[in-house]
Amino acid sequence: MKAFFRYIWQHRTAYLMVAPLVIGVLIFCYYPPIHGIFLAFTDKTAAVGKQVTLVGFRNFIELFRDPIFKNSFGTMLLIQIPRLIAGICVPLVYAEFIFALRSKQSQAVYRMLVLLPVVAPGVVSILVWKQIYQVDGLLNGILHMFSSEAPAIDWLGDANWVIFAILFMGFPWIGGAQVLIYLAGIMNIPKDLFEAADLDGATALQKIVIIHLPLISGQIRYFLIFGLINGLQDYGTQVVLTQGGPGYATYVPGYYMYELMNVHGEYGKASAIGVILFLIIMVLTAVSFKFIRFGNSKDEN
Repeated sequence: MKAFFRYIWQHRTAYLMVAPLVIGVLIFCYYPPIHGIFLAFTDKTAAVGKQVTLVGFRNFIELFRDPIFKNSFGTMLLIQIPRLIAGICVPLVYAEFIFALRSKQSQAVYRMLVLLPVVAPGVVSILVWKQIYQVDGLLNGILHMFSSEAPAIDWLGDANWVIFAILFMGFPWIGGAQVLIYLAGIMNIPKDLFEAADLDGATALQKIVIIHLPLISGQIRYFLIFGLINGLQDYGTQVVLTQGGPGYATYVPGYYMYELMNVHGEYGKASAIGVILFLIIMVLTAVSFKFIRFGNSKDEN
């Protein structure tokens, strides 16, 4: 132990230089989640002057008896599973199309075009789609062009259509960063593999299945894991677009947590939802790393 402290003292200048960064990480990155876990076991509310007491697992028990909370998981799966599939597959298909272009100039142009939508903030995109989904908005106008008798659908106010509206938002679901990451992985594949495939008479589809997919498996797993995490945490669409409505049709756990904290002031119960989501994300991430293996196993050891 003395040797350890002697080593720190000998290099005290370096440790002092790193100290502000470490202190900032502890305060702003580690303290909030640790404090949130603590609040999950208390009756903390927005009431001023109320003494906070430990209540054990009461918040968790109340949540699992709450039909709104239980139904929110079904809604989340209904929204996020198609989003996850589209977020993995559609950018990959588009990246393959760009890679198949013979002209390098055309490839550069399309890379720039898929990156342009990233410049706009996500909230701006959601607000644009909110205008598209208005009763007198663009989507109903397009439908009216094909059939003058088509009814004006309240896409965000009708429980029968609101999930479809959320899923369709962002069409064609290309996403600039995903396409470029896939494309970078495909372009880094050794050319001799393609030459060998050409000599064997492999078709374009066979090259994709046999060469591309195994060698960009790292990118696929990356989008899978972070898609799961983002899907569990996401509630921005509900905040900006639907406010959880109509009724409880678009409630997801993250939005219910947001409403409990910001509308009802139930900090303890909202923190309990955060802990539950944290545990689910941790388990899914561990399972993904443990069981979802791609590519050459020697590279992963």
